[in-house]
Amino acid sequence: MPENAQRPGLKPAVSVTRTATVMETIRAMVTGNVSAVVVLDAGHLAGVFTERDVVVRVVLGGLDADRTPVGEVMTRNPVTVREDADRSSVLRIMNERHIRHLPVVDAEGRVVAMLSMRHLLRAEVFDLEQTVWELVKETAIDGPGG
Repeated sequence: MPENAQRPGLKPAVSVTRTATVMETIRAMVTGNVSAVVVLDAGHLAGVFTERDVVVRVVLGGLDADRTPVGEVMTRNPVTVREDADRSSVLRIMNERHIRHLPVVDAEGRVVAMLSMRHLLRAEVFDLEQTVWELVKETAIDGPGG
């Protein structure tokens, strides 16, 4: 696993091929405990498939999950970020484009992880909590009464 996959907010990507059925893809999502997968074609990123895609494109579209290839209902040409992208830039991209899951690619374009807005926000909250505790510690050095 890439070193960056251990950073807060990064989760190793669960992947399926574009010929996998929607039902097979849903099973992979459940097994991997993820709400989005990357869809690969000959090892290259072809798209992303999310829980929202299941609801909007499959269920509301009246499609048969056991027979529909995920390649027909995935989000094509997804936005990606490089593995060295900083958290604030990634959050900005995700917020501006209304993206909740973002594939992370290496220099060769291979998917190495999947970012989740939820995990990124948890990391932000953690950092803020650490900052608050550091400030409390600095102001408490003198003790009561200064």
